[in-house]
Amino acid sequence: TTSGILRLTFIGGEQMRTDVDTEVKICCIMLPNESPENDESLTIAAPTNEGSSAISIQSEAIKSSPYIDPGSQFSFLQVMFDPAVSQQMCTVELSVKTANDLEDNQQIILYLPELTYVDNEDATIEFSTAESDNPLDWMLFKSEAEWNNTEKSLHFYLRDGQVLAAGRQITLKTLEGAFQLPLAVEQNSDQILVEARSQDDIDEIIAKTTVSQSSVVPPVRSFPFSELLYVNAVPYGQGDVTFRFRTNRPMFVNQSIFLRLSGFQSDVVDVVLLGDAKTHFLNSMGRWSMPENRMNLTIADTLYSNEVITEITFYNMILPPALYESDESLLVWTSDEDAPQESIQTSPEICDEVCGGDQKTFARSQISFYPEEPRLAANITFTILPTINFFEGDQIILHLYGFVCSNSLISLNGTGAFKIADEKADWNADEYQLILTVGENQLINHTDPLIIIILDDQNFRLPGLLSENDGTLRIEGVGALIYEEPLKKVPALGDTKEILSSRVDIEPYWASSATTPFARIIVSFILNADVLPNSDITVKLGGVLHNPPAAQSYAIGFSTSRTGTVDLSGKNAPLFYNQGKWDHDTSTLTLRTKPEYIYAGEYIRFFLERDMYFQLPPAAYQNDPGFTISVSGAGIAEQQFLYSTKWVDNNKSWVETEISYGSSGSVWYPGESPDFYLYFQPNVDLYPGSVIALKLPGFTHSSTTVHISAPETAVANEYDISGYIDTGIWDPEAETLSLTVPVGSAIVRRLNVMRIPASGNYGFMLPVTALERNDPRLTISVTGSCFLYEEQIQTSPRIVARTFLTSIFQYYPATKESIFLFIMYLKPSVNISYPAHIQIYLPGFRNSLSKTTIEITGPSRGYINDAEATWNETTETLVMPTIYNGDVIVMDTMLEFHIEESQGFILPSTLNKDDETLQIRSVNNIGWESIKTSPKVGDQPYSPHRFCMVQYEDAVRTSAPICADATDCDPPLTDPCNAAELSRCGCTSTLTSAVNISIFGFNLEESDTLFFLPYDELCSLDPGPLYLEAFSLQEGNPEIVDDGGEAIFSGFRATLPGYYRMCYTHSSTMYDIGFVKVKPACDAPYVSVGGVCAERCPNSQKPVAGNCVLDPNAMDDSDGQALMLQVEMGDAEVTGSTHLAERDSTDQELRYYIYRYTYELATLLNCEPSRIQVASISEGSTLVNTVFTPVTDTSSTERSPAALISLLRALQSDTSSSFYSNTFFSRHCEAPKSVASRKQRV
Repeated sequence: TTSGILRLTFIGGEQMRTDVDTEVKICCIMLPNESPENDESLTIAAPTNEGSSAISIQSEAIKSSPYIDPGSQFSFLQVMFDPAVSQQMCTVELSVKTANDLEDNQQIILYLPELTYVDNEDATIEFSTAESDNPLDWMLFKSEAEWNNTEKSLHFYLRDGQVLAAGRQITLKTLEGAFQLPLAVEQNSDQILVEARSQDDIDEIIAKTTVSQSSVVPPVRSFPFSELLYVNAVPYGQGDVTFRFRTNRPMFVNQSIFLRLSGFQSDVVDVVLLGDAKTHFLNSMGRWSMPENRMNLTIADTLYSNEVITEITFYNMILPPALYESDESLLVWTSDEDAPQESIQTSPEICDEVCGGDQKTFARSQISFYPEEPRLAANITFTILPTINFFEGDQIILHLYGFVCSNSLISLNGTGAFKIADEKADWNADEYQLILTVGENQLINHTDPLIIIILDDQNFRLPGLLSENDGTLRIEGVGALIYEEPLKKVPALGDTKEILSSRVDIEPYWASSATTPFARIIVSFILNADVLPNSDITVKLGGVLHNPPAAQSYAIGFSTSRTGTVDLSGKNAPLFYNQGKWDHDTSTLTLRTKPEYIYAGEYIRFFLERDMYFQLPPAAYQNDPGFTISVSGAGIAEQQFLYSTKWVDNNKSWVETEISYGSSGSVWYPGESPDFYLYFQPNVDLYPGSVIALKLPGFTHSSTTVHISAPETAVANEYDISGYIDTGIWDPEAETLSLTVPVGSAIVRRLNVMRIPASGNYGFMLPVTALERNDPRLTISVTGSCFLYEEQIQTSPRIVARTFLTSIFQYYPATKESIFLFIMYLKPSVNISYPAHIQIYLPGFRNSLSKTTIEITGPSRGYINDAEATWNETTETLVMPTIYNGDVIVMDTMLEFHIEESQGFILPSTLNKDDETLQIRSVNNIGWESIKTSPKVGDQPYSPHRFCMVQYEDAVRTSAPICADATDCDPPLTDPCNAAELSRCGCTSTLTSAVNISIFGFNLEESDTLFFLPYDELCSLDPGPLYLEAFSLQEGNPEIVDDGGEAIFSGFRATLPGYYRMCYTHSSTMYDIGFVKVKPACDAPYVSVGGVCAERCPNSQKPVAGNCVLDPNAMDDSDGQALMLQVEMGDAEVTGSTHLAERDSTDQELRYYIYRYTYELATLLNCEPSRIQVASISEGSTLVNTVFTPVTDTSSTERSPAALISLLRALQSDTSSSFYSNTFFSRHCEAPKSVASRKQRV
């Protein structure tokens, strides 16, 4: 067929005779379009290959051949495009001349398969015949042509009665702008065809014919190959960048190649070029525009880059912080008019810790608004921080579905508004897009957040519903490419977005299997929010297996023939193109909606027919949590279907679960690291993506990766999973080990086993606290591709320390320093036998009988040798010896031992509740440990407390109310408000500013109470009404500090001066813990008279604790009677050894003593000295017998003798009074012996 020669070869032994005509019939030869009669171009020859001796006939014309009629055809065809420029809109001009007539209504059809009609649809096309030689050609054709967009054909129809005569050339030309040229059209392209057909398209008049002439459309230069390479491919790496490329046409002088290298930087504008091809570029340099991130390479010498791959290197560029692999933001194009910007085909990924596409993202993308009112205008703030830089002309596009604004340009405010072109954003209301274009010479960098604000005066209105972090609000980067992603922080707005109704109805086909049938699965839901077009809806059917016949020969873990497209049925199936994508490895069905909305409230229902071969597991839950739905296009996160069918009575569960440690029969204790075994058998298969979670409280592991090994001994019917699950993930905070079933595997319904070896750092360390046998805290659950509720591990050994699980001491009575009945309850966690004697350390205990051998009674005394213990008071240790070859105390046995009162044990003065100093051990078996439960002993407040308090203050002035040195002070300390008295008794004499009342003791408690009584009343557990005019009541519980050693009371307030007893209740026991002196706010020796500080009280009153109170003696009518009082004084300092009582009345020292005594006492009592007479002086220290005489004037207001004595008593009883500030009496008188007023002998 190539040479057009037909060769006939003779059969061996046969020959062609000259006297006989030879006829050959040849089948299936296609005739040419035409041939003249006796065509001389048809030739015949008979060559030979047997040498010169053989006969040979040279080539000659066939003598006779018939005429072949060419039929209807075009004698001339030409198609021209104007302008003939790549990808431009153009007119089409068709010139036609036929070899035969075309009659009325026949059509000429021009096929233009590479062109695109402007509207890309069927249309009528206007054309003209103005370019024809004959001006009347327009009369031949109907005024409009027809464009068939499917066939890419243009149809021109002859009018009724018109004939296009053979040989007549006509030119048909479309109007401007109707068609777009492709990238290139070859000259005389064989893709452009013309034919003539009848009006009804049934008859072919002239077959499809290629044009003899057509315009050439040279292509815009493009890059069939492009690649970038980096020397230092790390974020911000500085080094050479190599660009390798090939173009489709040569590059000529003054033409340019442009590269948009998004995020790249250079220290210089003119970048040095390296490589053999550098001389083809102007000055062997590239011009770098930083704001545009653009490299300009100008051709200085013709570059035949269409023939070979050209390589050029940019010296010392700085890479961006992140790039995708083959990042589409890296562009290349030429200076050709309308040259497309093409993504560089291949380029390395740039990333740091985060790779795989997540390195280019928006680290912050946040929207906030105020007021938060749905569908109203608001002040809206966007905070945006990309991980890459955005340069001039780059765009950040915010997809804000549901937002409404009538303006196409939105004015911006905020600190970042100046970075956006014209400080305005473009709003595309149809697409809900807010477009931020980086302004000229501006930069949005990856370190400073961009903050822009749309004020409410722009009438940019909020949507009606938003869920928290709503997935319908999205963001992307264009130019500096960041793929579209959800905004990271979105506040909720309006009602909650939710699924109002969602169901999975399952109809098993039991004929297919009695346990795991195929089923028809019906999915339906109603949302309260719109779903965006082209959104994904994900339905998880956890535990359901897609198992078509083609997959049934594969293990259930394999996705072969299981993952893929499945057909949907039902009313709404067309909404999802009647199909979904099933992923076996996640048990999810993904549905992509058509480019149309699903509106809130629409009832959506579709189903998977039985012939889709979805197979059910043999157990199920009602409303299975493994059946979930998520609608990202509506901002609704994954949630469980509200209803799902329970198609079988059997719940999903575990046939068997067991944990064991080490080899069979071995015993392990807390803190040890044995091999860890798990045996488990689910009653459903667990497919790829299922996550088994083991809750192991108290366990620890050295790594978050846990290595799994095969059991040391293989056992029949136990299936090792380490072959396909070789590691697990340990979460130390949640104390959970997670095992994920990998792709291509499954855990089937059989007894599976795994071992975590203890060798190296692989093993688990057991909890340091105890685990009970079959401890309910050890659980197992499944999430992911299948769901099983958390259940207790059915079988697990007990793990307990060598300890006494129970150790209880009881004392009867629990009274300090008293003999008592001692009862002990002990339960060991391990066996106790000889010689593991039980030793008990009892610090502070004593034996009043000095016994060293102690008789043991109680139900368990038989375990103790001779039922006798040994007591060593020096080491304070009690030893209960076990019996040689005696009964073993079996672990978990509750022991009860008694030591009777007759054995003479005495309790210490103090013991805390559960006192940790009390200890027990079993020798070489259980180490020393504290007794777990024991009562308090000696818990009480200390006494006496002495406080000084100022009237009307709600605190005291004494910070150290307990003074140990005051115990031996004589006379005793009775005035805590007197610094001199405090110092005399060795107590802290500093009276501080007001502080709360601190009561000291042992094991004080919050339930303790404190109240005050007048000093002459006694404390009682039932004191009657505690309302006291002088003192407020306790307002709240005390603050307990120092482990119960101090109780701090606040809020007490005294309104009347005086002495008050302090009553303290602790553990239902009342304690008298001391007293408080309440004094007026007058400095001693001044007294308070109605709140005013004065030198002395009026004659009708006397001082009590510094406050003047009414003296009943001043109202006594018997004021005419003289009274004598014996006043005890200290011995006076006189010369000689003779006591004053034995001296003569004329003795000068005696007379001076009497004189001084009389006048000093009269000064204190504010009376005339003549009213005081010394009758005599007696020994016994110095006893001054003093007579107080009445006044003779009956109208006088002076004190009576009884009132004078009463005043003296009051002054003498208060060491802060003027009595003790008087130099004479303070030198010769002792302080009072008690707080109560001291009575003198009269």
